[in-house]
Amino acid sequence: MAILDRSRAARVAALLLLTVCAACAFLRSILPGERRFAFSHERHVTLEKLDCANCHPDAFAADEPGMPARDTCEVCHSEIDATLPAGKRVETLFQGAEFAAAHAARLPDEVVFSHRLHASGKQDCNACHVGIEHSDDVLDLPPVRMDDCTRCHAQRAVPDEAGCAQCHQEVGREWAPPNHQANWIEGHGPIARDRSPVTAERCTLCHEESSCDDCHRVQAPANHTPFWHDRGHGLVAMADRQNCAACHQPESCEACHSTIKPRNHVGTWGGTLATHCLGCHQPLRYEGCSACHQATPSHQSAPNMPPDHFPGMNCRKCHQHPATLPHVDNGDDCSSCHH
Repeated sequence: MAILDRSRAARVAALLLLTVCAACAFLRSILPGERRFAFSHERHVTLEKLDCANCHPDAFAADEPGMPARDTCEVCHSEIDATLPAGKRVETLFQGAEFAAAHAARLPDEVVFSHRLHASGKQDCNACHVGIEHSDDVLDLPPVRMDDCTRCHAQRAVPDEAGCAQCHQEVGREWAPPNHQANWIEGHGPIARDRSPVTAERCTLCHEESSCDDCHRVQAPANHTPFWHDRGHGLVAMADRQNCAACHQPESCEACHSTIKPRNHVGTWGGTLATHCLGCHQPLRYEGCSACHQATPSHQSAPNMPPDHFPGMNCRKCHQHPATLPHVDNGDDCSSCHH
């Protein structure tokens, strides 16, 4: 009976999925798609040789550049449109008296921008409106981004005594973006490490590297629990040592591990060649067993060399491992322990 119920439920789910897909396909077939704004700057600017101010009357005199007025367009198009179908006449570019693409150049109220100050300089319009002289669709033009503004200001040595307030109403170094709420403290790490090119996710716009260090040296990450301290951090340190180094210097590791042995360092840990050290301790500040085992009693009582021996001898020529050595041959100079 249970098998039959599961089979019936699967058939119902499959039927429901097919119904949803069919409904989506039907809606796409009857709903109109987005209408592209078919205005050719290339025809007006490159072919007809019109100046920007012919259509944008306030471009050089006001903070807002101004959009084409219908009667301005009709100076030329009253005769041109007589030969065109209704769908291609200039009237299709207007919603009432307003140019239908006015939103394409509209800036948020937050942004302080004067078109007059920028257009009255020596740079061409396409310095900001890249490719506009060859554009056939205003929606295909790349937007002017904050990076473009800051790069241009830096090249021209534009003074910025006002800081962020030079271009923003409210946004500043003390202003917190909307996403800096709720669980931002717990969730900001991946965004900070991702180093996204998106301006709104660039931490360095407001934060210095030192601000991260100052916080993380005091506020431990949420995963730094007692279990993390005792057993968890070793594996992470081996896999992503660079991440640990953002807060921890090698001295902090040495200060702890010089007095507290890792929990797996018991019994016959390491085998006969002692190569296990390199699994975690790499790169080594200095080599030799004493790097970790500084207080082992048996190492402090190493016998002196016989009288007929002297430093620099090839000890291994006679004392071949493992036949005549009571310890692991780690490759060190024998005279470092046997004087």
